[in-house]
Amino acid sequence: MTQKRRLFGQRMALGVVFVLVACYTLYHLTGFFDTEMKTYAVGLTAETQLVGGNGYVFRDETTLTSSYEGVVDYQSRSGVKVGEGQLLASVYQKGDAAKQDRIAVLDSQISLLEQSLRESATVTDPLLLRDEIRDEYLSLMNGLADENAVDLSDGVQDLLTKMNRMDVLINEKEAACYKSLTELRKERKKIFDEAGESKEFYARQSGYFYSYTDGCEDLFTMSAAETLDETSFYELVAELEQAEPTKGAWGKLCADVDWKLVLPVSREEGERFAKGQVYYGTFGNGAAKIPLTLEDAKDAPAHGQTLLVFSADRMPDGFSFERRQSVRMEVTRIEGLYVPKNVVVRQDDGYGVYILRGSVVRLRYVEILYEGSDYYLVRDQVEHEDGKVYLQANDLIILNGKNLFDGRVMD
Repeated sequence: MTQKRRLFGQRMALGVVFVLVACYTLYHLTGFFDTEMKTYAVGLTAETQLVGGNGYVFRDETTLTSSYEGVVDYQSRSGVKVGEGQLLASVYQKGDAAKQDRIAVLDSQISLLEQSLRESATVTDPLLLRDEIRDEYLSLMNGLADENAVDLSDGVQDLLTKMNRMDVLINEKEAACYKSLTELRKERKKIFDEAGESKEFYARQSGYFYSYTDGCEDLFTMSAAETLDETSFYELVAELEQAEPTKGAWGKLCADVDWKLVLPVSREEGERFAKGQVYYGTFGNGAAKIPLTLEDAKDAPAHGQTLLVFSADRMPDGFSFERRQSVRMEVTRIEGLYVPKNVVVRQDDGYGVYILRGSVVRLRYVEILYEGSDYYLVRDQVEHEDGKVYLQANDLIILNGKNLFDGRVMD
């Protein structure tokens, strides 16, 4: 009887041990596999920090004037380089700003229709052109939905050109654009016929021609940018507010590509810039990104600002040299591995994340370079002088594991 009791007791003990082992195993299996494990292949990304404000353009420009102050028939496109002796424009006796604005609209419409007819001269598959029109339309709608105005004007022009081409392909000589082009040319000719006498003007030297002026061509010069201080700069800004185009001015000529930008920023922001360094400025709607070299940083204590003086020699096609325009400067560009904050764990000797190598969990340390709202950028490195193993590109970070530790086998 004693022997039976002893065997029963041993069996009960083994049963309890078996239950405990089963519970322990089930606990860990449940901890790891109650949901599907998710991993993330870590990769490089970049964080760009910007400083923005209103910048002021300084250039050496020659104002072009005439004794006639009527409408102008421009023969050279604004913003293009012209040669010495090239015909720039014919200036008429009569005509006001409203007539000049109308001429600009007519020229744009005429150019669009002429381009449509030129492109229609080539053989085009109507079905293919229909698909292009649909794609262009959808692209414009997506741009509007995203409030992205960059290149929107060019997209509209492309859409109208394709629609006109389709009209020509279908209706041939009866297409509406043929009739419209004739009417537009007649209206344009009538404006100039009623404008009286005209004078032709030719470029006295080679350079870059612009059809607009602001009356500050003699104020915002290269030498003014080089010698400005707080007082002279804000006097120029005040004069710009009141400036009007010079009497009889119909355009201007800039001899070379060099220009300067003065950007007032807070004194704290000014400390983030270094003389001699190249920074990239994004102007206006973001279509133009231009490298600018910081030449000088002048203190403006009365305004709590620093005046950053940049030099540039780039003139992107279509870039507007308006005297004052918004600009955003890239101050720093930090590149690193993107790591969500919620997977970073604190260790006694630093911070790390758990990755999956095959079926084994491994701890990889991280060196934080930048902290975002819900992520870090960390250094991509294989070895470190402290002997630790750090996270590197293409490692599989575990996003939702539980009870993780270095060496844990997941199979």
